[in-house]
Amino acid sequence: MFKEKCYLFLMLLNVALLAGGQSRRFGSDKALALFRGKPLIEYISEKFVREGFNVSVISKDVTKYLNVLSGSVEHVEDIYEQQCPLAGIITALRHFRSPVFVISTDAPAVPAGAVKAVLSALEGYDAAVPDAFGKIHPLIAAYSPSCLDVLMKQFETGNFRLRDALSSLNTRYLDDSFFCGLGFDSSMFSNINRREDMEILNNTVSGR
Repeated sequence: MFKEKCYLFLMLLNVALLAGGQSRRFGSDKALALFRGKPLIEYISEKFVREGFNVSVISKDVTKYLNVLSGSVEHVEDIYEQQCPLAGIITALRHFRSPVFVISTDAPAVPAGAVKAVLSALEGYDAAVPDAFGKIHPLIAAYSPSCLDVLMKQFETGNFRLRDALSSLNTRYLDDSFFCGLGFDSSMFSNINRREDMEILNNTVSGR
């Protein structure tokens, strides 16, 4: 644990907020839907900026969110036309050139403390991915530049499945006990797919 804390102290705290989804089930761009009085993407990005993270938004259209994000949040355009999480992670790694925590814009309940813990768990691995509370969460996970070549090669074959990429990497899976030991529970992995999810999380997210 001490070694992981030292690793975290030495590394940059990078967060890539993926905003490339099509929000089909939600019915509109959920990144712009109001969450606790703010656009969802603004709420999430501000939380990490306050905690000292370097935050970048990865999107197909970098102009979409200019009016709702602070000047400290960088806008990065996806390098691929294909719209998928794998493309967003590749773009994030090429942008930061250092370890990065990747999170989708539909996950406002992820605490900054959990992000720091996952980043610290990345040492010696290509990826640190929660496999907790009955589900794998590759879009609430940390990735190292060491996995970039593998991800790009898979993308170029036309296989855009992120789960397949993880099986080709030296991936550390973080289980329930990892998060429970830090005081977090399954609620941190709650995400917003439909409007009713937004209403529920509006009343339950602690903002830690």
